[in-house]
Amino acid sequence: MRNMVKTGVVGAIAALLVASVAIAADQDQGQRRGQRMGGPGGRGMLPAVMQDLSDEQRAQVRAIMQEGRQGEQGPPADAKLRRELEAELLADVPNEQKIDDLKQQILAAQAEGLSRHIDVQKRIAQVLTAEQRAKARAALAEAPQGRGRRGGMR
Repeated sequence: MRNMVKTGVVGAIAALLVASVAIAADQDQGQRRGQRMGGPGGRGMLPAVMQDLSDEQRAQVRAIMQEGRQGEQGPPADAKLRRELEAELLADVPNEQKIDDLKQQILAAQAEGLSRHIDVQKRIAQVLTAEQRAKARAALAEAPQGRGRRGGMR
């Protein structure tokens, strides 16, 4: 009976670890996909108006996006921090101070990423005509909301 309990506990911990790694990988994948498509989860203003851009606008948008990608090597900055947080949460005796520090570092990395995203999107919006911006706004208003990242296990 005692061995069954130990086996169950070890199995539950292993399942939790595998699930947390899978969630982190899914988040990394979604963020990378979002970076390619102009926004989180692949939604953004650019796909809605891409076919309406002039050659000059396309060149300007590509240059802006390229500048925005400079310095981004590998996974997002918060991915490593999230893994460290998950490891600390699974520690035999989690260090509350380390958890709080990692949480603050993750929030700072996310805020920095959001600021870069906003800067790029504002610059791209200025390349678009008023009609193209209106079309992009309409497409965003009609787009499905998607899964989101709030609530549940995400």
